[in-house]
Amino acid sequence: MKALSPEGNEIIGTLESVQGTARAAVEFPSDGKLAVEYSGETEMDWDSQRTKTEDGERLFVCSQRKLWRESQLVRAARESKVVAQAGSA
Repeated sequence: MKALSPEGNEIIGTLESVQGTARAAVEFPSDGKLAVEYSGETEMDWDSQRTKTEDGERLFVCSQRKLWRESQLVRAARESKVVAQAGSA
């Protein structure tokens, strides 16, 4: 059975944290204040990917992009209800 949020929205995944390095030119100009100019690309370290938790519970994301703790999720009464709700969003 599909998992739903307490509001009845389909759960679409987990909230993840992934480290990355934002490419930038980093310099000390003549005024001595550090200057950072981002180049617009980030190198992602996919090996660092971790599911976010809160008080030991995994965090899930529903179709409305709201966060829910694992203990808050509910089972769909029947599969067709989930499909109907997903189509109306």
